[in-house]
Amino acid sequence: MKYFEWFIARKYFWAQRRTLSTGLIAMFSAAGVTVGTWLLIFVLSAINGFEHEVKKQLIGKDAHIEVTKYQYAPVTAYDTLLAAVQRFPHVTSVSPFIMSKTIISKGKNQDGIVVYGVDSASSRQVIGLSHTISHGEYRFHGLKDSVSGKVYPGIILGYALASRLGASVGDKVFLADFTGAGELGAAGFAPKISVFLVSATFESGMYQFDESLAYISLEQAQKLFGLENGVTGLQLRVDDPYRSGPVSRNLEDTLGFPFRALDWQAKNYTLIKWMSYEKVLVALALGIIIIIAAFNIISSLVMAVNDKVREIGILRAMGATKKSILRIFILEGMLIGVVGSGAGLGLGLFSYWLQSRFGLIQLPGDVYFVTVLPVELHLSDVVLVLAVTNVLCGIATILPALKAARHDPVEAIRHE
Repeated sequence: MKYFEWFIARKYFWAQRRTLSTGLIAMFSAAGVTVGTWLLIFVLSAINGFEHEVKKQLIGKDAHIEVTKYQYAPVTAYDTLLAAVQRFPHVTSVSPFIMSKTIISKGKNQDGIVVYGVDSASSRQVIGLSHTISHGEYRFHGLKDSVSGKVYPGIILGYALASRLGASVGDKVFLADFTGAGELGAAGFAPKISVFLVSATFESGMYQFDESLAYISLEQAQKLFGLENGVTGLQLRVDDPYRSGPVSRNLEDTLGFPFRALDWQAKNYTLIKWMSYEKVLVALALGIIIIIAAFNIISSLVMAVNDKVREIGILRAMGATKKSILRIFILEGMLIGVVGSGAGLGLGLFSYWLQSRFGLIQLPGDVYFVTVLPVELHLSDVVLVLAVTNVLCGIATILPALKAARHDPVEAIRHE
Protein backbone atom coordinates (compact mmCIF):
# COMPACT_ATOMS: atom_id res chain seq x y z
CA MET A 1 0.00 0.00 0.00
CA LYS A 2 1.37 3.37 -1.04
CA TYR A 3 1.44 6.29 1.38
CA PHE A 4 -0.58 8.56 -0.90
CA GLU A 5 -3.49 6.03 -0.90
CA TRP A 6 -3.66 6.23 2.89
CA PHE A 7 -3.29 10.03 2.75
CA ILE A 8 -6.15 10.45 0.24
CA ALA A 9 -8.38 7.99 2.12
CA ARG A 10 -7.88 10.00 5.31
CA LYS A 11 -8.66 13.26 3.54
CA TYR A 12 -11.82 11.81 2.02
CA PHE A 13 -12.89 10.39 5.38
CA TRP A 14 -12.65 13.75 7.18
CA ALA A 15 -13.99 15.68 4.17
CA GLN A 16 -17.29 13.78 4.51
CA ARG A 17 -18.16 16.07 7.43
CA ARG A 18 -18.55 19.01 5.04
CA THR A 19 -21.13 17.19 2.91
CA LEU A 20 -24.35 17.00 4.92
CA SER A 21 -25.99 13.92 3.41
CA THR A 22 -22.82 11.86 3.02
CA GLY A 23 -21.47 13.03 6.38
CA LEU A 24 -24.66 12.11 8.24
CA ILE A 25 -24.72 8.62 6.73
CA ALA A 26 -21.04 8.12 7.60
CA MET A 27 -21.68 9.37 11.14
CA PHE A 28 -24.65 7.03 11.60
CA SER A 29 -22.59 4.18 10.16
CA ALA A 30 -19.83 4.75 12.71
CA ALA A 31 -22.45 5.15 15.47
CA GLY A 32 -24.05 1.84 14.48
CA VAL A 33 -20.70 0.07 14.58
CA THR A 34 -19.99 1.70 17.96
CA VAL A 35 -23.30 0.63 19.51
CA GLY A 36 -23.07 -2.89 18.08
CA THR A 37 -19.50 -3.39 19.33
CA TRP A 38 -20.31 -1.90 22.72
CA LEU A 39 -23.38 -4.08 23.29
CA LEU A 40 -21.67 -7.22 22.02
CA ILE A 41 -18.70 -6.83 24.36
CA PHE A 42 -20.81 -5.97 27.42
CA VAL A 43 -23.58 -8.55 26.84
CA LEU A 44 -21.08 -11.32 26.12
CA SER A 45 -19.28 -10.45 29.35
CA ALA A 46 -22.63 -10.73 31.19
CA ILE A 47 -23.32 -14.13 29.62
CA ASN A 48 -19.81 -15.27 30.57
CA GLY A 49 -20.47 -14.03 34.10
CA PHE A 50 -23.72 -15.97 34.38
CA GLU A 51 -22.12 -19.10 32.92
CA HIS A 52 -19.25 -18.84 35.41
CA GLU A 53 -21.62 -18.39 38.35
CA VAL A 54 -23.82 -21.32 37.30
CA LYS A 55 -20.81 -23.61 36.87
CA LYS A 56 -19.39 -22.44 40.19
CA GLN A 57 -22.68 -23.28 41.88
CA LEU A 58 -22.81 -26.71 40.21
CA ILE A 59 -19.20 -27.49 41.10
CA GLY A 60 -19.58 -26.22 44.68
CA LYS A 61 -22.85 -28.03 45.42
CA ASP A 62 -22.49 -31.31 43.58
CA ALA A 63 -19.83 -33.99 43.45
CA HIS A 64 -17.49 -33.76 40.48
CA ILE A 65 -18.12 -37.42 39.55
CA GLU A 66 -20.64 -40.05 40.66
CA VAL A 67 -19.84 -43.77 40.30
CA THR A 68 -22.96 -45.96 40.25
CA LYS A 69 -24.24 -49.15 38.70
CA TYR A 70 -26.53 -49.00 35.70
CA GLN A 71 -30.17 -48.24 36.63
CA TYR A 72 -28.84 -47.21 40.07
CA ALA A 73 -28.76 -50.80 41.30
CA PRO A 74 -27.47 -51.01 44.90
CA VAL A 75 -23.72 -51.40 45.37
CA THR A 76 -23.08 -53.93 48.13
CA ALA A 77 -19.76 -54.47 49.89
CA TYR A 78 -18.62 -51.14 48.55
CA ASP A 79 -15.45 -50.92 50.64
CA THR A 80 -13.40 -52.63 47.92
CA LEU A 81 -14.77 -50.27 45.27
CA LEU A 82 -14.09 -47.26 47.49
CA ALA A 83 -10.48 -48.30 48.05
CA ALA A 84 -9.93 -48.80 44.30
CA VAL A 85 -11.43 -45.41 43.42
CA GLN A 86 -9.39 -43.60 46.09
CA ARG A 87 -6.18 -44.79 44.40
CA PHE A 88 -7.28 -43.55 40.98
CA PRO A 89 -5.25 -40.63 39.50
CA HIS A 90 -6.63 -37.08 40.05
CA VAL A 91 -9.21 -38.28 42.64
CA THR A 92 -8.79 -36.32 45.87
CA SER A 93 -11.82 -37.37 47.98
CA VAL A 94 -14.46 -40.14 47.91
CA SER A 95 -17.69 -40.54 49.86
CA PRO A 96 -20.49 -43.15 49.65
CA PHE A 97 -24.05 -41.96 49.10
CA ILE A 98 -27.62 -43.16 48.75
CA MET A 99 -30.12 -41.42 46.51
CA SER A 100 -33.85 -42.17 46.37
CA LYS A 101 -37.18 -40.50 45.76
CA THR A 102 -39.59 -40.41 48.66
CA ILE A 103 -42.43 -38.50 50.31
CA ILE A 104 -41.83 -35.90 53.00
CA SER A 105 -44.60 -34.49 55.17
CA LYS A 106 -45.14 -32.01 57.97
CA GLY A 107 -48.63 -31.69 59.30
CA LYS A 108 -50.99 -31.50 56.33
CA ASN A 109 -48.22 -30.49 53.94
CA GLN A 110 -46.44 -33.15 51.91
CA ASP A 111 -44.29 -33.30 48.82
CA GLY A 112 -42.28 -35.67 46.65
CA ILE A 113 -38.55 -35.10 46.97
CA VAL A 114 -35.13 -36.61 46.31
CA VAL A 115 -33.30 -37.71 49.45
CA TYR A 116 -29.53 -38.08 49.66
CA GLY A 117 -28.02 -40.22 52.37
CA VAL A 118 -24.45 -39.03 52.96
CA ASP A 119 -21.60 -39.81 55.29
CA SER A 120 -21.42 -36.85 57.65
CA ALA A 121 -17.59 -36.85 57.79
CA SER A 122 -16.34 -37.72 54.28
CA SER A 123 -19.12 -35.84 52.45
CA ARG A 124 -17.70 -32.54 53.69
CA GLN A 125 -14.68 -33.10 51.43
CA VAL A 126 -16.77 -34.01 48.36
CA ILE A 127 -19.92 -31.87 48.26
CA GLY A 128 -20.35 -28.27 49.32
CA LEU A 129 -23.46 -28.78 51.44
CA SER A 130 -21.84 -27.62 54.67
CA HIS A 131 -20.89 -24.30 53.03
CA THR A 132 -24.46 -23.54 51.91
CA ILE A 133 -26.18 -23.82 55.31
CA SER A 134 -28.35 -20.74 55.78
CA HIS A 135 -30.00 -21.64 59.13
CA GLY A 136 -29.15 -24.25 61.73
CA GLU A 137 -26.10 -26.50 61.78
CA TYR A 138 -24.65 -29.30 59.65
CA ARG A 139 -25.68 -32.20 61.87
CA PHE A 140 -27.36 -35.58 61.34
CA HIS A 141 -27.27 -37.29 64.75
CA GLY A 142 -28.56 -36.79 68.29
CA LEU A 143 -31.09 -33.97 67.90
CA LYS A 144 -33.41 -33.55 70.89
CA ASP A 145 -37.05 -32.57 70.37
CA SER A 146 -37.76 -29.51 72.52
CA VAL A 147 -41.33 -30.70 73.21
CA SER A 148 -41.02 -34.41 73.96
CA GLY A 149 -37.35 -34.50 74.84
CA LYS A 150 -36.83 -37.51 72.58
CA VAL A 151 -33.73 -37.77 70.39
CA TYR A 152 -34.19 -38.02 66.61
CA PRO A 153 -31.90 -38.10 63.58
CA GLY A 154 -31.42 -34.85 61.71
CA ILE A 155 -32.41 -33.84 58.21
CA ILE A 156 -31.19 -30.87 56.15
CA LEU A 157 -33.73 -29.33 53.77
CA GLY A 158 -33.44 -26.90 50.89
CA TYR A 159 -34.78 -23.53 51.98
CA ALA A 160 -37.49 -23.53 49.27
CA LEU A 161 -38.62 -27.02 50.25
CA ALA A 162 -38.71 -26.05 53.93
CA SER A 163 -40.74 -22.96 53.09
CA ARG A 164 -43.25 -24.99 51.07
CA LEU A 165 -43.67 -27.47 53.92
CA GLY A 166 -43.82 -24.73 56.54
CA ALA A 167 -40.88 -26.36 58.34
CA SER A 168 -38.14 -24.57 60.23
CA VAL A 169 -35.10 -25.65 62.22
CA GLY A 170 -36.17 -27.90 65.12
CA ASP A 171 -39.45 -28.99 63.53
CA LYS A 172 -40.41 -32.63 63.13
CA VAL A 173 -40.90 -34.05 59.61
CA PHE A 174 -41.70 -37.54 58.32
CA LEU A 175 -40.15 -39.51 55.45
CA ALA A 176 -42.05 -42.44 53.92
CA ASP A 177 -40.61 -45.29 51.84
CA PHE A 178 -43.07 -47.05 49.49
CA THR A 179 -40.67 -49.61 47.99
CA GLY A 180 -42.26 -52.52 49.88
CA ALA A 181 -39.81 -52.49 52.75
CA GLY A 182 -42.56 -51.72 55.24
CA GLU A 183 -44.65 -54.17 57.24
CA LEU A 184 -47.35 -56.33 55.68
CA GLY A 185 -50.80 -55.41 56.94
CA ALA A 186 -54.41 -56.21 56.07
CA ALA A 187 -54.34 -53.72 53.20
CA GLY A 188 -50.92 -54.85 51.92
CA PHE A 189 -47.53 -53.32 52.51
CA ALA A 190 -47.65 -50.21 54.66
CA PRO A 191 -44.97 -47.60 53.96
CA LYS A 192 -42.03 -47.39 56.31
CA ILE A 193 -42.18 -44.09 58.19
CA SER A 194 -39.17 -42.42 59.76
CA VAL A 195 -39.19 -39.31 61.95
CA PHE A 196 -36.54 -36.60 61.59
CA LEU A 197 -35.85 -33.21 63.12
CA VAL A 198 -34.85 -30.38 60.79
CA SER A 199 -31.29 -29.55 61.79
CA ALA A 200 -30.62 -26.98 59.06
CA THR A 201 -31.75 -25.46 55.79
CA PHE A 202 -29.41 -24.81 52.87
CA GLU A 203 -29.42 -22.35 49.99
CA SER A 204 -27.26 -23.62 47.15
CA GLY A 205 -28.09 -20.82 44.69
CA MET A 206 -29.79 -23.30 42.32
CA TYR A 207 -33.54 -23.13 42.93
CA GLN A 208 -34.24 -26.56 41.41
CA PHE A 209 -31.97 -28.08 44.07
CA ASP A 210 -33.30 -25.98 46.94
CA GLU A 211 -36.91 -26.94 46.27
CA SER A 212 -36.46 -30.69 45.86
CA LEU A 213 -33.48 -32.00 47.86
CA ALA A 214 -33.06 -33.20 51.42
CA TYR A 215 -30.03 -34.78 53.13
CA ILE A 216 -29.96 -37.39 55.89
CA SER A 217 -27.20 -39.59 57.28
CA LEU A 218 -26.05 -42.63 55.32
CA GLU A 219 -27.04 -44.96 58.16
CA GLN A 220 -30.60 -43.58 58.35
CA ALA A 221 -30.97 -43.84 54.57
CA GLN A 222 -29.89 -47.50 54.68
CA LYS A 223 -32.54 -48.20 57.35
CA LEU A 224 -35.27 -46.23 55.58
CA PHE A 225 -34.73 -47.80 52.16
CA GLY A 226 -33.77 -51.27 53.38
CA LEU A 227 -30.28 -51.29 51.88
CA GLU A 228 -28.50 -52.71 54.95
CA ASN A 229 -24.80 -52.31 53.98
CA GLY A 230 -25.49 -51.19 50.41
CA VAL A 231 -25.25 -47.75 48.83
CA THR A 232 -26.31 -46.16 45.55
CA GLY A 233 -22.73 -45.32 44.65
CA LEU A 234 -19.71 -43.17 45.36
CA GLN A 235 -19.28 -39.41 45.03
CA LEU A 236 -15.85 -38.15 43.99
CA ARG A 237 -13.94 -34.92 44.02
CA VAL A 238 -11.06 -34.41 41.57
CA ASP A 239 -8.18 -31.96 41.53
CA ASP A 240 -9.48 -30.10 38.43
CA PRO A 241 -13.29 -30.05 38.03
CA TYR A 242 -13.03 -28.83 34.42
CA ARG A 243 -11.14 -32.01 33.52
CA SER A 244 -13.66 -34.29 35.21
CA GLY A 245 -14.87 -35.62 31.82
CA PRO A 246 -11.65 -37.49 30.86
CA VAL A 247 -11.23 -38.70 34.47
CA SER A 248 -14.77 -40.12 34.54
CA ARG A 249 -14.30 -41.87 31.18
CA ASN A 250 -11.01 -43.42 32.29
CA LEU A 251 -12.59 -44.46 35.57
CA GLU A 252 -15.53 -46.10 33.79
CA ASP A 253 -13.20 -47.97 31.44
CA THR A 254 -11.13 -49.20 34.39
CA LEU A 255 -14.07 -50.35 36.53
CA GLY A 256 -15.94 -51.90 33.62
CA PHE A 257 -19.54 -53.11 33.47
CA PRO A 258 -21.88 -52.74 35.39
CA PHE A 259 -20.33 -49.55 36.76
CA ARG A 260 -20.63 -46.15 35.16
CA ALA A 261 -19.04 -42.80 36.03
CA LEU A 262 -20.94 -39.59 35.37
CA ASP A 263 -19.26 -36.21 35.84
CA TRP A 264 -21.01 -32.96 36.70
CA GLN A 265 -20.84 -31.64 33.14
CA ALA A 266 -22.57 -34.74 31.74
CA LYS A 267 -25.24 -34.58 34.48
CA ASN A 268 -25.99 -30.96 33.57
CA TYR A 269 -25.35 -31.35 29.83
CA THR A 270 -28.62 -29.69 28.77
CA LEU A 271 -28.08 -26.62 30.94
CA ILE A 272 -24.45 -26.14 29.87
CA LYS A 273 -25.31 -26.67 26.19
CA TRP A 274 -28.19 -24.19 26.45
CA MET A 275 -25.86 -21.54 27.87
CA SER A 276 -23.46 -22.07 24.94
CA TYR A 277 -26.27 -21.74 22.40
CA GLU A 278 -27.59 -18.66 24.19
CA LYS A 279 -24.22 -16.94 23.79
CA VAL A 280 -24.19 -17.62 20.05
CA LEU A 281 -27.81 -16.54 19.53
CA VAL A 282 -27.34 -13.29 21.47
CA ALA A 283 -24.17 -12.53 19.50
CA LEU A 284 -26.01 -13.12 16.21
CA ALA A 285 -28.93 -10.94 17.29
CA LEU A 286 -26.69 -8.05 18.31
CA GLY A 287 -24.56 -8.57 15.20
CA ILE A 288 -27.54 -7.37 13.15
CA ILE A 289 -26.77 -3.85 14.40
CA ILE A 290 -23.30 -4.10 12.89
CA ILE A 291 -24.70 -5.54 9.64
CA ILE A 292 -27.09 -2.58 9.35
CA ALA A 293 -24.17 -0.25 9.99
CA ALA A 294 -22.25 -2.04 7.21
CA PHE A 295 -25.10 -1.32 4.77
CA ASN A 296 -24.91 2.32 5.83
CA ILE A 297 -21.20 2.26 5.00
CA ILE A 298 -22.10 1.07 1.50
CA SER A 299 -24.56 3.96 1.13
CA SER A 300 -22.03 6.44 2.49
CA LEU A 301 -19.28 5.30 0.11
CA VAL A 302 -21.59 5.20 -2.93
CA MET A 303 -22.53 8.81 -2.26
CA ALA A 304 -18.88 9.70 -1.68
CA VAL A 305 -17.93 8.10 -5.00
CA ASN A 306 -20.67 10.04 -6.78
CA ASP A 307 -19.50 13.29 -5.15
CA LYS A 308 -15.87 12.72 -6.07
CA VAL A 309 -16.12 11.58 -9.69
CA ARG A 310 -14.06 14.57 -10.88
CA GLU A 311 -11.39 14.02 -8.20
CA ILE A 312 -11.20 10.34 -9.15
CA GLY A 313 -10.66 11.35 -12.80
CA ILE A 314 -7.87 13.76 -11.83
CA LEU A 315 -6.16 11.08 -9.71
CA ARG A 316 -6.37 8.63 -12.62
CA ALA A 317 -5.02 11.23 -15.04
CA MET A 318 -2.09 11.88 -12.65
CA GLY A 319 -1.12 8.22 -12.79
CA ALA A 320 -3.17 6.52 -10.06
CA THR A 321 -4.04 2.97 -11.06
CA LYS A 322 -7.41 1.28 -10.67
CA LYS A 323 -5.97 -0.71 -7.76
CA SER A 324 -4.94 2.54 -6.03
CA ILE A 325 -8.46 3.99 -6.38
CA LEU A 326 -9.87 0.67 -5.10
CA ARG A 327 -7.60 0.78 -2.05
CA ILE A 328 -8.42 4.44 -1.32
CA PHE A 329 -12.14 3.81 -0.97
CA ILE A 330 -11.67 0.49 0.85
CA LEU A 331 -9.45 2.31 3.36
CA GLU A 332 -11.99 5.12 3.68
CA GLY A 333 -14.77 2.65 4.51
CA MET A 334 -12.60 0.68 6.87
CA LEU A 335 -11.73 3.88 8.74
CA ILE A 336 -15.42 4.14 9.61
CA GLY A 337 -15.31 0.59 10.95
CA VAL A 338 -12.08 1.14 12.89
CA VAL A 339 -13.28 4.40 14.46
CA GLY A 340 -16.68 2.87 15.31
CA SER A 341 -15.30 -0.39 16.70
CA GLY A 342 -12.61 1.50 18.65
CA ALA A 343 -15.22 3.72 20.29
CA GLY A 344 -17.41 0.65 20.95
CA LEU A 345 -14.46 -1.15 22.53
CA GLY A 346 -13.84 1.78 24.84
CA LEU A 347 -17.50 1.96 25.88
CA GLY A 348 -17.68 -1.82 26.34
CA LEU A 349 -14.59 -1.95 28.55
CA PHE A 350 -15.77 1.06 30.53
CA SER A 351 -19.24 -0.50 31.07
CA TYR A 352 -17.61 -3.78 32.12
CA TRP A 353 -15.37 -1.94 34.61
CA LEU A 354 -18.30 0.00 36.07
CA GLN A 355 -20.40 -3.13 36.56
CA SER A 356 -17.58 -5.26 37.97
CA ARG A 357 -16.44 -2.47 40.32
CA PHE A 358 -19.72 -0.92 41.46
CA GLY A 359 -22.44 -3.47 40.48
CA LEU A 360 -24.74 -0.81 39.05
CA ILE A 361 -27.16 -3.32 37.47
CA GLN A 362 -29.04 -5.08 40.26
CA LEU A 363 -31.08 -8.29 39.92
CA PRO A 364 -34.00 -9.56 42.03
CA GLY A 365 -32.57 -12.14 44.40
CA ASP A 366 -35.82 -14.15 44.53
CA VAL A 367 -35.68 -14.73 40.76
CA TYR A 368 -31.94 -15.13 40.11
CA PHE A 369 -29.30 -16.80 42.26
CA VAL A 370 -27.27 -13.56 42.31
CA THR A 371 -28.31 -10.05 43.30
CA VAL A 372 -25.84 -8.23 41.01
CA LEU A 373 -25.39 -8.83 37.28
CA PRO A 374 -22.15 -10.86 37.06
CA VAL A 375 -19.67 -9.97 34.32
CA GLU A 376 -16.57 -11.77 33.12
CA LEU A 377 -14.58 -10.51 30.15
CA HIS A 378 -12.77 -12.96 27.87
CA LEU A 379 -10.01 -11.64 25.64
CA SER A 380 -11.03 -14.10 22.92
CA ASP A 381 -14.53 -12.58 22.81
CA VAL A 382 -13.14 -9.04 22.45
CA VAL A 383 -10.76 -10.07 19.67
CA LEU A 384 -13.52 -11.98 17.85
CA VAL A 385 -15.96 -9.06 18.06
CA LEU A 386 -13.39 -6.59 16.74
CA ALA A 387 -12.28 -8.97 13.98
CA VAL A 388 -15.82 -9.76 12.78
CA THR A 389 -16.86 -6.09 12.96
CA ASN A 390 -13.94 -4.86 10.88
CA VAL A 391 -14.21 -7.74 8.39
CA LEU A 392 -17.90 -6.90 7.83
CA CYS A 393 -17.05 -3.24 7.39
CA GLY A 394 -14.25 -4.20 4.99
CA ILE A 395 -16.59 -6.37 2.91
CA ALA A 396 -19.10 -3.52 2.77
CA THR A 397 -16.52 -1.28 1.06
CA ILE A 398 -15.81 -3.58 -1.87
CA LEU A 399 -18.75 -2.70 -4.17
CA PRO A 400 -18.46 1.11 -3.85
CA ALA A 401 -14.67 0.85 -4.23
CA LEU A 402 -15.05 -1.24 -7.39
CA LYS A 403 -17.45 1.34 -8.77
CA ALA A 404 -14.91 4.09 -8.12
CA ALA A 405 -12.07 2.09 -9.70
CA ARG A 406 -14.06 1.49 -12.89
CA HIS A 407 -14.44 5.20 -13.71
CA ASP A 408 -12.80 6.20 -17.00
CA PRO A 409 -10.45 9.15 -16.28
CA VAL A 410 -11.54 11.22 -19.32
CA GLU A 411 -15.24 10.76 -18.67
CA ALA A 412 -14.69 11.38 -14.94
CA ILE A 413 -12.96 14.76 -15.59
CA ARG A 414 -15.71 15.80 -18.04
CA HIS A 415 -18.35 14.80 -15.47
CA GLU A 416 -18.62 18.39 -14.24
